[in-house]
Amino acid sequence: MVFTADDLLCATAEIMGKSTYGTVYKATLEDGSQVAVKRLREKITKSQREFETEVNILGKIRHPNLLALRAYYLGPKGEKLLAYDYMPKRRLATFLHSRGPDTPIDWPTRMRIAQGMTRGLFYLHNNENIIHGNLTSSNVLLDEHTNAKIADYGLWRLMIAAANANVIATAGALGYRSPELSKLKKANTKTDVYSLGVIILELLTRKSPGAAMNGVDLPQL
Repeated sequence: MVFTADDLLCATAEIMGKSTYGTVYKATLEDGSQVAVKRLREKITKSQREFETEVNILGKIRHPNLLALRAYYLGPKGEKLLAYDYMPKRRLATFLHSRGPDTPIDWPTRMRIAQGMTRGLFYLHNNENIIHGNLTSSNVLLDEHTNAKIADYGLWRLMIAAANANVIATAGALGYRSPELSKLKKANTKTDVYSLGVIILELLTRKSPGAAMNGVDLPQL
């Protein structure tokens, strides 16, 4: 897919969600193709020079189970946009919790999603030496074949320290943060793996980490 900054700025947009880092839009270009655009909050990002250095590193990462950063845009008034592939089935959290309990998810699908997340995170840690830092079921996306793609990896590298502290606190409230992270204040490979384990448990039980799981013979995390 090839597009210019003007194509992106002129695209029709639909809000998909908001987070500590910014707002995500589904942008439809003039040729009908779609991309996901994350507009970062301006006051929480690093200086332009630091930002460009880090975003160029993230833009080179390619793996079947990682959502690729396709382009970025720095506007004259400090706007910072990140463009990614658009995933039609959106978030794993929505896939698991928006359907009724009588709508089953077969085990091959669950296995495919779990394997995809694990492969993506393994590649991120061992081939790119990058920590995710905020892994939840809301930033695992699914393509049309329900293949998992981890999103938002490395975004903490673009942000000031105060923004990252807020993200860690939010992850704790949702149940994805490892216990030691409240003291460490900085994510590492082990805290990422803990979060992955919570998501796999969520995938198996279709229960959110913070929800009571009465009748489910599994440990509370």
